[in-house]
Amino acid sequence: MSIRYNSISIFSFIKVLGLTLVILSFSCEDAEYELDNPFDPSNMDLDPPALFFHPPEISANVGDAISVELYGLKLNPAAAAHLDIRYDWGSVTVDSVVPGPFFTGTNPPMEITVDEQGILDVFIYYLPDMDSDQSQGGTWSIATVYFSTISTGESELLYGPNTTLRDENNALVTINDYGSGYINVE
Repeated sequence: MSIRYNSISIFSFIKVLGLTLVILSFSCEDAEYELDNPFDPSNMDLDPPALFFHPPEISANVGDAISVELYGLKLNPAAAAHLDIRYDWGSVTVDSVVPGPFFTGTNPPMEITVDEQGILDVFIYYLPDMDSDQSQGGTWSIATVYFSTISTGESELLYGPNTTLRDENNALVTINDYGSGYINVE
């Protein structure tokens, strides 16, 4: 059995092969991305372990419901937290607080919230189980705060001086840096 090739089929093969090589040469180049997402913790100029607000800036209208996550960046393992959150109680009001995954184990964490005119105290405790007495640490949401906007203005969100995390032996967990946040109500 003999195979016959004509000049048209050879030319078509060379054309397809050339086009394939051109496509492959372009697809082998590394993509260049600018990693400048302002919400990425590595772009926030924080010295870990740190606490920050996510998102760091929120724009809203009067009467809107908004949420802010209280985040930990590269935290060591912890068994409890007292998050002392400062805000402008003339612009926003706290509706509720929900624990995040940082303290979630086999048992859901226990949370106590005390809100007094611009100072929100959130106490979260890891409930021990058969496997662990504390969280694993890392970068996680510790809690989410739900606010309602009540008047125009800017509310700065700050971690107050009473903010602490403790490990299973009740020793302080190191926090090197604290981020701030802003709520702009128009």
